[in-house]
Formats: sequence, C-alpha cells, structure tokens
Amino acid sequence: MIHPAAPSDSFSHARRIELIVLFGVLTVFTPIAIDMYLPAMPTMAREFGTSISSVEHSLAAYFLGIAIGQAAVGPISDRFGRRWPIMIGLGLYILGAAACALSDGPLALNAARFLQALGGCAGSVLARACVRDLFPPQQAARIFAQMLLILSVSPLFAPFIGGALLPLTGWRSLFWLQAGVALTTLAVTWKLLPESHPGSDRRLHPLHVLKDYWDILKDVRFSRYIIPTTLTGGGLYMFLTGWSHVVIDIYHVPPEYFGFTFVLNGVGLILFSQFAVRWLAHRPAEPLLLAGIAGNAVIGLLALLFGYTGWGGLLGLIPWMFLYCAMIGLINPTSTGLAMHHFGHAAGMASALIGIVFYGGATIASFAMGAVHAVTPLPMTALIAACGILGLGSYLLFRLARPG
Repeated sequence: MIHPAAPSDSFSHARRIELIVLFGVLTVFTPIAIDMYLPAMPTMAREFGTSISSVEHSLAAYFLGIAIGQAAVGPISDRFGRRWPIMIGLGLYILGAAACALSDGPLALNAARFLQALGGCAGSVLARACVRDLFPPQQAARIFAQMLLILSVSPLFAPFIGGALLPLTGWRSLFWLQAGVALTTLAVTWKLLPESHPGSDRRLHPLHVLKDYWDILKDVRFSRYIIPTTLTGGGLYMFLTGWSHVVIDIYHVPPEYFGFTFVLNGVGLILFSQFAVRWLAHRPAEPLLLAGIAGNAVIGLLALLFGYTGWGGLLGLIPWMFLYCAMIGLINPTSTGLAMHHFGHAAGMASALIGIVFYGGATIASFAMGAVHAVTPLPMTALIAACGILGLGSYLLFRLARPG
C-alpha cells in the first residue's frame, strides 16, 4: 500500500516517526558500504596480491560514484518525483554489492564499488529532499539531526560485523550481506514510502542542469555553509581511508578487534547529533556551526601533535579521532539545514548538490590518503589537521565577506 503524501501537520505521531525512521534507514547504505569492509581491506590486499593503497582506492571510487550519481538523481527527482528514483537506486546498489562480492582484483572491485555508489546515493539525496518536501524549513534541521541518529548507529555495528564475519566466512560475505539488507529495504520502501513530490516541467538537458547547479552553488546563502563543511569533513574521509591501515598494519591489532577502535566514533556522532537536535529546538544554528568547525580545527592540530610525537601510541590517537568524527554529528545537519533553507523550490537539486560537493571533497581526500605510503600515523593526522584548518579559514572568510 502506498501512503499518499500529506502536509506535515496532518501526520499522526506514529506516521511521523515511521517516516523519519524510513528516511534515516535510506541514508545508512553509504556508511554500511564503507564501515563494514574497513577491517577486511588488508586481507583483500593480500588476496589480490596488491598494495593496501590499491584497495583503499575502492573507497575513492565509491565516493566518486556518489558524487556523480547525485548529480543526476537530484534533477531527475525534481522532474519525475522521489519514489521511483529511490527504488531504482536500491536496485543498483544490490547489483553493485553482488559485483563486489564476485570481484577478482582491485580494478573489478573499484568498478563494482562505483556502481554500488551510483545506486546507494539515491537514498541519501532523496531522503533529505523528502524531508524538505514534507516538513517546513524550521523543522528540517531538527529532522536531519534525528535522521543522523539512525545514520550514526551503523558505525557502532558495521565494523564489528565485518571483523566478526571476516575470519568465519571471508570478506566476500560482507558484500552479500549488504545486498541482502538493501533488498529488504527495497521491499519496505515499496510498501511505506509516499510520493512527496508530484514532479515538474524542469528541463533535463545537461547544460540546463549544470546551469541550475551553478546558480545554487554561487548563491552565498548556500556556499557559505557547504564549502567549509566539505573542507572540515575531508578529515573524516582521511580517517575512514587510512584508519584500518594504521590500526591493523602499523599497530598490529587483529582485524576482528578493529571495531573496538571504531565504535566510539558512532557513539560520538549520536551524542553530538542529539545535542544539535536540542540546541536547534530553541537556539540559532549559526553559532553551533561555528563552534563545531572551530572545534575540529583545534582537534585536528592536537591529533597532529600526537601523531608526530607518538605519545600514547594507538590509545593516544583514539580520543582525537573520536572527537573529530563526533563533531561532524553537529556540523553536517546544522549546515545542511542552513544551506537548504532558501531552496524549497529546488530541494532535490539543492540536496543533490550538497552530496556532490561533500562527496567530491571525500573523493579527493580519499585519493590523497590512499596515495600516501604511511609507515606511521603522521601522514593521516597531518592531512586531518589541514582539513580542519581549511574548514575554519573558509568559514571565517565567508563570514567576513558577508557578516551575519
């Protein structure tokens, strides 16, 4: 049964919760696809007979697929609606995950990860757009933060599941599991997802689409929030790309215990995102965003100090990685709500452009981390610190150019 879309004030409390949970679930496929196979990356490199850097490039391929996929899915959903693009995207994600499980080398893996990302991006983009369709702008930032609560659960379990299954069933089972989760979600989506957008007469000519994206990006009401968030968020993707190598290869932690070094990041995302929910209920968003971006600049420098000196070894790094990742829990939903506030007429394209910029930055960050042959944690922490400083610097430059 397809529930028709309705104004947000006509939703029952149960229906509202149902929608928020569904939208939250649609956003988890990217972190599941990333986090679950992190402990398997060194094993995959050995099985393929290649370097860890070659396998790390599969993360960059995934981020690139998300960026390109979102460039298409946003305008398509504004033209034809949200429901069918989400379901087609889930189908592509299933095919890509199966192809990952069957891959026989890094090139095949990269191609399969790219396909998986093309499909997986639809849920993330269009869940945000559905929120903007169904709920007034003043509620959007709070709902984004509530969705992030669901999104944040995946780092708590995905690395543990990956580490536990790896010695029992091998790394290929991790991708079969991702395909199964997506298939189940596809069935639930078919039953519960409303069509929140009736479509429009928006043209889909590539030049017209590019012009629409450029019009949004050059609007300072959008870029002043998204560009600093992308830069500081690059540190998160440096961490995701390099952490398994640091933990397993440099500090010699067995893969099945990798999840213990990762779990606090999910806890931090939950705590900080829920702090954002409470803050945004009664206070302005701009000071919270500034505090988060400035905090990550300081945290990145402290991580660099510990990476350079080696103080505390792995235990000396974990608190700073926890804080940097946790801070993203309040930065991303806050900046997303601020950036989309003025773009209700093109919520699909605005949401897609946020993802394009975020994951374009993630692709560059991941390639940069994967290009480094690290024998100590110093390269990773140095790159994370650089992202934090660039994020704060760009935010302050935008603020000086356009105060308030």
